[in-house]
Amino acid sequence: MAKKLIILLLFPLLLGWHWFEPAARKNQKGIEAYRQGKFAAALEQFLSAKGLKTEAPQLKNNTAATLYELKKYQEALDEFSRIEPAKLGPAAAGLHYNLGNAYYRLGQFPKALESYKQCLRLDPEDLQGKKNFELTLKKIQEQQQQEQPQDQQQDPQAEAEKQKQKYSAMMQFLNQNEKRQMEKKKRKIAPVKNEKDW
Repeated sequence: MAKKLIILLLFPLLLGWHWFEPAARKNQKGIEAYRQGKFAAALEQFLSAKGLKTEAPQLKNNTAATLYELKKYQEALDEFSRIEPAKLGPAAAGLHYNLGNAYYRLGQFPKALESYKQCLRLDPEDLQGKKNFELTLKKIQEQQQQEQPQDQQQDPQAEAEKQKQKYSAMMQFLNQNEKRQMEKKKRKIAPVKNEKDW
């Protein structure tokens, strides 16, 4: 999650914010505090900057990310939900990923699954998003098995298979994409050099 948050935290620079702008200065101070793990100080700076630019999506995101780090998941979810993904451009995948994390922490697994799915549609190469998607899917299956009456739990494998089929197309796509990523990594590794024959 930290990688996506840093990308989103740097998003104001891409929008042409200038250092002399008060909101930009406060945002930058917040980013510095966030990187140092001083989340309460970062939140104070982001909220102060948000007071100057209330509709800036990057400030909403920074505020939400900091609330998440402070384990205030409901507040983070509320703030993430106020952001329009279209305004974030390429960083929208990170927004959906962060929404998924917040929903997951709140135990809202179907909504988390949908957010991870949106993340993967925008960025199919996101391995952490794929792992979270799979973990959430497994959590939903476990919940469904626990909710069933004992007499209906006689065939949990059939129920798991039904859920697997429901999401099989998405999983197949993600697995193929993961294989392509692994192939790219293999190409980057230099071949092993043979030692001199003795």
